Amino acid sequence: MDVLTKLEAYDAIRTVKAKYCRFLDSKDWQGLESIFAPDIVLDVSEDTGKPPFEGREAAIDCIRWSVADAKSAHQIHFSEITLDGEDAADVITPMQDRVVWAPGKCPVPGVASITGYGHYRERYVKRDGAWKIAHLQLTRLHVEVHPEPAAG
Repeated sequence: MDVLTKLEAYDAIRTVKAKYCRFLDSKDWQGLESIFAPDIVLDVSEDTGKPPFEGREAAIDCIRWSVADAKSAHQIHFSEITLDGEDAADVITPMQDRVVWAPGKCPVPGVASITGYGHYRERYVKRDGAWKIAHLQLTRLHVEVHPEPAAG
């Protein structure tokens, strides 16, 4: 693979990841759908305790369930991209997220917000000329949990 083709792939993959954060934080579910492969595997078991979600609809339903009633900001840092030919890549991206739920709306009772630090470990595939996320695993290094204020 020539240098220009590699650079174009790196740029396209980083753009998909940036869109992921924007679509997630703005709750653009159709936008998320557009960057996920139909057979995506979403592994957020570290956060949910549930097995990985398989398929685009299940992945988006999981994400919607976790942040629909929250304001969030997902920040990513420079990705490590390892191309596997011209149509697949393994990517590790450091991240930080801040999620603040409406009162009483957090999926974890008693929690008002979190600030998390970790990595996205992903597999990207090129389908019909566009890079898509085919596997996304969120791993956490640390999560600061902020409880809801005590009643009274």
